[in-house]
Parts: sequence; C-alpha cells; structure tokens
Amino acid sequence: MKAQWDNVGLRTFIDICVEEVNANNRGKEGTLSPLGYENVVRKFFERTRREYTKKQFKNKWDVLKKEYVVWKTLTQKASGIGFDPVTMTIAASDEWWANEIQRNELAAKFRFAPLEDEVKLSAIFDDISVTNEYARAAPPSSQVDASQIHIDDDDVAGSGCEIDATFVTPNKAKGRKKRSCPYSPSPAIVQKIAKDSDDRMQFKRIADLWEKRETSRNSATSEMKEDPVRDEIKEMKDMVVNDGGKPGSEVYFHALELFTKKEHRDVFSALKEEDSTVRLEWINRAWETFMKKN
Repeated sequence: MKAQWDNVGLRTFIDICVEEVNANNRGKEGTLSPLGYENVVRKFFERTRREYTKKQFKNKWDVLKKEYVVWKTLTQKASGIGFDPVTMTIAASDEWWANEIQRNELAAKFRFAPLEDEVKLSAIFDDISVTNEYARAAPPSSQVDASQIHIDDDDVAGSGCEIDATFVTPNKAKGRKKRSCPYSPSPAIVQKIAKDSDDRMQFKRIADLWEKRETSRNSATSEMKEDPVRDEIKEMKDMVVNDGGKPGSEVYFHALELFTKKEHRDVFSALKEEDSTVRLEWINRAWETFMKKN
C-alpha cells in the first residue's frame, strides 16, 4: 500500500513516535529501535486501519527530521527578527528568504507557514538534531589569556605569590589587597585552569541540553493529555462507527479527514439529534464537495 500522509495519518504517526521516544524505544542511530518501529506499525494500524511498512515509517521519520532541523536553523538565524502575525513564520525580508532557500530548498516550505506540531517534533528530535543553537565550544587552552583565569588557592600555593584575589591582571588584583602578584601565572597553571574551564563549559552545555530536552518532553506530554480538539474528533469518530461506518470503510476515513476542519465538526455536532442515516449521508455529500474544492 502506498503511504498517504494526510492530516490524520501524519498526526497519528507523530503522536505514536512521541509515545515510543518517551518509552525509550530509540535505536543507536538516532531513529527508533526495532521494538519502537514494531509498535509504530501495530499502533498505526489499530488507529487508522492503514497497514504501512517499517520502511515507509522510516522514510517519513527522515523527512520530518530534515524539516525540523531546517526550521530550527532558520529560527536561530532569524533571532531578533520576529514573526509575522498573519503567516506565523519568520518576518524576514524577501532577500533574506531568497538566500536561505538558495542554501537549502527545504526552507521554501516555511516561507509562508511555520513548522506544524513543533512541540511534539521537538520531543522526538531534539536529542539527535544538531543546529547552530548547539554549535558552542569552549575556547582552546592556547587562547586563554591570563587576565581571564580564575585562580584558586591550590593553584598559587608555594608559587611565592601571596594573593587573595579572584582574577589576576597585569596591574591590579581584585579582592582583599595584600600585595600584587609580581608575575602572571606559570604556563602549567594556565593549562590546568584552562582545562578546568573547558570541563565546566562542557558540563554546562550538557546540562543545558538535558534541561531543554526534559522541558520539551514534558510540554509534548502535557499537550497530548490536554487536547480538546482530539477528544472531540474521537467522540465523533465513535459516533460514526455506531452509525454503521465500519473502521476501514470509505465513509470512516472520509469522516476522519472532514473532522480535521472546525466547520465540518460544527455541522456534524448539529446533526447529533438526527437519524444515523442522515449523518452518514451528510459525510458522503460533504466529502464530495470537499474533493471538488481541492
């Protein structure tokens, strides 16, 4: 079966991926583990009655990951530019967009629309995606200047330089004044302290990434639990099944696609008191009208 990624299929796939990532069913190569994909195939069929293969899901995973990385890179480059209140995407100039699209043609997807389901995709891909946001590194030890070095008591003990200072500079010492150090720290001390600085910077970077991942994961989980639209669609889907629209039938899938639009949900809600045949007939007629417009 050829994979059809309409709104229902795509969002069902994303929700399942969030579930599998939260269940730690991730593989070594930044994708899902064999068990994770086995669960995706099973859950997706149970929720949509569409029987897709692991390869089809893997291909869609790769596409979503590329789009997510492009979007995050664009938003980082556009820091300070702001977002258009109408299109909800980056409010940059035409020239800026032309340059970005020239660098990566996938950027064109976000010229007039933002990335959909960003919170959920963040929970899926933040641990394995590298963008400019994380391209930070501590300066090499050879670039550390003596005036930037934090001196601990252990570093100066026995050096002949009796100070009680926080930073050593050529002209003055900060802190309680005893006497200024007659020379800059030795190369050995510079290298030792520079290494400590590198370690602290690396630890901070890891802590920042961990905090961001946990925040994204908690936000995605909370969003999945509190989604009145999804609950409304589920209620209407159950009503269609009770009316005779068997899961996997044409009227069943037509209804799911129509229910992604608020105006269709409003009409269907108004028909709750009508006979089941009236609701099923409306689904078929609304689907025909919908297809003619698109």
